[in-house]
Amino acid sequence: IDHRRIIGDTFVASLSSRHAKPAADIILIPGSCHGFWAWRFWQPALAAAGYATHALSMPNHTAASFLPEAEFLTLTPSDYAARVAVVAATLPGRPLVLAGHSLGGIVAQLAAKMLRPAALIPVASTGADEVGGSRIEIDPNRAMLPSREEAARMWFADVEPEILEWALDLMTGESPATRNAPRGPNLLARGDITCPSLVIGAGRDGSTVPPQPDLAAWLGGDCVMFPTAGHDIMLERQAWAAVRQVITWLDAKLPPR
Repeated sequence: IDHRRIIGDTFVASLSSRHAKPAADIILIPGSCHGFWAWRFWQPALAAAGYATHALSMPNHTAASFLPEAEFLTLTPSDYAARVAVVAATLPGRPLVLAGHSLGGIVAQLAAKMLRPAALIPVASTGADEVGGSRIEIDPNRAMLPSREEAARMWFADVEPEILEWALDLMTGESPATRNAPRGPNLLARGDITCPSLVIGAGRDGSTVPPQPDLAAWLGGDCVMFPTAGHDIMLERQAWAAVRQVITWLDAKLPPR
């Protein structure tokens, strides 16, 4: 990591190639209970490919500022998207790419509606309510954190054992409002996002995200599925194959360097 900083209450870990001027800035937004560390394999690969990368931890997650519990429990995907916009405002004006995993995927979509980035990359992503998937409301009065067994079952399928244990150790409670807040067309509607999009899906995803080809169709974008991968594909054995697809796609979609 080249640079670590707190912007507002959000932690940002930045990494760029030392050998070339970056082609774009990529903000990497983690999913529920995850932090900046979820991008440990993708971030250096993207930086080596010539992109400036900025992996986030939202408040009350790894290395970020801590809010009072009563405030944290009310944070919604829109609140997280507002924080992405604050981080984006500190960047130097290169083309902007938003990549988000799971909950971070809907956060990236909401931020894309505001920021009009050059590209959007949802990864095993949630979406607007009309896309589908299952969004079961949870207890609004306590942070959401699955047991280690539940997290392993829902989020991992083809992962090295030491990476699984490392990731489970780092997970932190999530605001229940990120699950409970409605995601209707008044918040995010078909056509709100106009930039090119690439959806990365996992064939052995045990979470409640919608079918990723359906999300890609709703966004009017592309989709690549990895049949043996689990929800946390960025940390699994297919991480490298997936990020290579992302780099190839970005190199084709973004303006020439």
